[in-house]
Parts: sequence; structure tokens; C-alpha cells
Amino acid sequence: MGFIATVTEGIAVAFDSLGANKVRSGLTILGVTIGVLVVMVMAAVITGINNSFSELMAPEGITTFWVAHFDFSSMQITGPLDEGEHAFFKNPPLEPEWAKELARIPGIQSAVSVVNLGSGNEASSGGDRVEIGLYGVGADYIEISGGDVIAGRWFTQSEADRRTAVTVIDSATAVGLFGTRDPIGRDIRISRGSENARVRVVGVYRAPANLFAGLASHYVWMPFATTDKLLRVWDREMSFVVRPEPETELQTALDATRARMRQLRRLRPGEDDDFAIITADQVVALWGQLTGVLFAAMVGLSSIGLMVGGVGVIGIMMISVTERTREIGLRKAMGGRRGDIMWQFLVEAATLTLLGGATGMLLGGGLVWVVNQATPLTAVVPLWSIVAALAASVLTGIGFGLYPASRAAGLDPIDALRYE
Repeated sequence: MGFIATVTEGIAVAFDSLGANKVRSGLTILGVTIGVLVVMVMAAVITGINNSFSELMAPEGITTFWVAHFDFSSMQITGPLDEGEHAFFKNPPLEPEWAKELARIPGIQSAVSVVNLGSGNEASSGGDRVEIGLYGVGADYIEISGGDVIAGRWFTQSEADRRTAVTVIDSATAVGLFGTRDPIGRDIRISRGSENARVRVVGVYRAPANLFAGLASHYVWMPFATTDKLLRVWDREMSFVVRPEPETELQTALDATRARMRQLRRLRPGEDDDFAIITADQVVALWGQLTGVLFAAMVGLSSIGLMVGGVGVIGIMMISVTERTREIGLRKAMGGRRGDIMWQFLVEAATLTLLGGATGMLLGGGLVWVVNQATPLTAVVPLWSIVAALAASVLTGIGFGLYPASRAAGLDPIDALRYE
């Protein structure tokens, strides 16, 4: 009962302090509120981004892997890029026709060439123009990426082989260029830097729903060979996306692909690979590194807020010790133990910061709701962030309240009773 009474009394005193000094107490817990709010919102955003990334990867499947001329998942640059020391320049580029060779490997369902020409390209029709993300892909790309052709069709292997000037656009591009008119069979002009190409729309494609599809609104897909012919693709931008048969084990497919790539590269036994095979696990790990940077930023920002709140706790608790000096002296004269007095002040400090944390949680929850309503991101507040936020609030109060509490517990009872 002594422990419960001490905790109850500490909480009651903390609420009395809040009521008596609203502005001072509010400013004290403001830093904690901001720190907890940052933790909740950032954790919800990072979780939402990770979930969207999982949705993005899901259509391609966990066994799908990539073949590139260098390991883009390593996130390491060993030397200046312009000096050719990095594998990006050191390794020779891939040959587009190798995609067909990989697709012939027993146990491989499909292999397609893919090049992402980035954003900043432009599509136009008549006087209407839209900025687009441009992709050069193989005819089997839709089998790997998922999604639906909602009008027209996807381009055929024959069109890809003959480098036919055809394209598939997304619905936003169709509306931006043609409004309510049917885009199928109409020509559009694709501009990439100084290069221009006129291509015919054969289909409208809707990519699988995910955050990244929602952030950018205009996409165009062309046969890889057509893109290479009309827009002069840099060969080092190309990679292969490979999907094994459902019954083929991933490691078997990786080994077979590596062996065939070494043959295509004409590598002798003992020579190092001058290409890279990247699995979905490696891509997920790379993504984890990127979101880890966001998480580190979250911890840094929230730590600043908690530190500010902690400094405020020291100030308000020192004022509280001064105002209650005679009370402390009286309690010690009546047999109050040092530990009881110290514990009471720690409970009071922890209560103040916990209130700040609870306020931050409520505000953070409101901001997460706004993010969900106003953006394509589905932010999700993970349980661990709630627990971590409340625990950090309490520990901040205890940690920064130690000095005032020990100061109160160490007062001499006679001097304290004489204090005016």
C-alpha cells in the first residue's frame, strides 16, 4: 500500500501543479508532446511506405529476380564514377537479345528487358502536353508486373521484335492528352531531351495500386527495342527481370541463370562475374536501408523534443522543490524516508512527461488521419511506436527528474523547516 499511496500522491501533486501553473506546465510538456508526435507520425509514414513497397513487390513475386551489369543493391561507391572505378562503368553493359536466351533456360517462365528512363520526359498530342515516366520493356512485362489493360491491348512480341512504334499509356495520360476521346489508335509524340519519337497508342494500362503509382500520375510503356531505336537508350540503364516457373526453386533458377550469363559473357572458369543477380530479398534489404535513414531522422528529431521537454522538467521540478521546502522538512521530521521523498518527486516528473506524451499521441493520431485522407499513402500507426512513445515519455521524466528529486531528498530537515 505504501508504494501505491506514493504513486497516487505523486500523480495528484502533478495534477495540482498543472492546475496551479498551467502556462509553465504546458510549456514544460510541450517538448515531450512534439517528440512523441514526431515518433508517431514518422513511424506511421514509414510503416505505410513499407506496406506500399510490399504491395509493389507482390505482383512480381518473391522468386522474381533481376540481372544487371552491376549490383545496384550494394549501395556502395568505391571510387569516383567519372574515373571508371565503379562497377557501373567497369562492367560491360548487357545485350538486349540475352533476355530471350534467359527465357529459354529450363525452369524460367519469362525474362524481359527493362529500362527506366525516369521522369521529366514529355508526351504530347495536338496542343496538350504531360510530363511522363517512360519505360522501355519487353512484351512479357505485363505477366511479371501484374495490373490490367483497361482499353485496347498490350504490344505483342512481334511488334517488339520489329521495333514497331507503338506504346501503352496509363489512364491519367490518356485523359491528359485526349480527354474523353478514345486514345486507341491515336498518335502521340514522346520527347526525351533532344530526342523525339511519334508512336501509336495501342492500349491503356492500369498498374497495381500502390503508393508509388499514386505519387506519380503519368506513365508510358514502349517496347524496349523501339525505345532503343527511337530514343537512343543508354545501354547501361538496361536490366533483365526474370521470373522462374512456379515449381522451380529459386536457388536452382539463380544457379542456372548465373551459368547461362557466364556463357553469354564468355567468362572462363575462375574469372569473377562481371554482372549481378539481385533477388527480391536484396531489394527489400536495400529498401530497409533507405527507410532506416528515415527512422534515424525520426529518432533524432524526437530526441531533440524530448530533451527540450526534459530540460523543462528540471526547471519546473526545481521550482516545485523550492516551493515545498518546508513541506519536505516537515515530512522528514515526522520520519519520512529519503527514498519515499525521492520517489514521490520522480512520480510527479514522470506524470508530467506522460501527460505530454499522451497529448502528442492524440495530436499524432490526428495528423496520421489527415495524411491518410489527403495523400495516397496509407499511414499505419504500429503498436511498437505507441509503446515506445509512452515509455520514452516516462523515462524522460524519470531521467531528468532525478536531480530535482535527489535535491529534495537530500534537504536537511532543520534547514528546510526554517526556510521562508
